[in-house]
Amino acid sequence: MSDDFEIIFLSDSNYENLTVEISYKDQILCQLNKDNGHDNIEVEFFSDARVLPEKNAMKFNLDRFLRVLTETKEELKIS
Repeated sequence: MSDDFEIIFLSDSNYENLTVEISYKDQILCQLNKDNGHDNIEVEFFSDARVLPEKNAMKFNLDRFLRVLTETKEELKIS
């Protein structure tokens, strides 16, 4: 991954399949899961997992974030 985004594959006991977390500057943004199939990937957003200092505010380029989501979705489909 590039920029300050990070993709982490993990096994979450709440889901049958692997899930993926997307973080920004070490702040968890969301988790994607494919328990309902490859064509129905769900995204769950987190608002209070970690609190970042104001200088690291959760503000980033929308196009870059959409690319990160798309890349993550594709990687989750093949995992």
